[in-house]
Amino acid sequence: MPDYWIKISESEEEDIRRHHYLITAQNEDEAKKSALMFMERFIDDDEHPERIEDGFMFYNKAIVVKLESIKPTTKEKFKDFLLKLHTIDMT
Repeated sequence: MPDYWIKISESEEEDIRRHHYLITAQNEDEAKKSALMFMERFIDDDEHPERIEDGFMFYNKAIVVKLESIKPTTKEKFKDFLLKLHTIDMT
C-alpha cells in the first residue's frame, strides 16, 4: 500500500502549529478518511468537536484543526524531511 504525507494545521487565536504525519492507505481517499478520524480525537478532552470542511473545531471554536494537504510520498522522503526539520547543524 502507498504512503501519504498528511499536513495538519492547528490554530488557536493567532497561534498556528503545523503537524506532519505519515499514513499508509490503499488510496488518497482512504488516507483522508483515516486522517479525519485521527483529527476528530486530536484534542482528547473535547468529546464533541464540531465538524467543519476538512477538519474540526474544539472547545467552542477556540481551536481549529484542519487537513491542509495529502500527497503521495515514501517513508524515506518523510524520514529525510523529519531529520532536516529536527537537526541543528552548527557547521
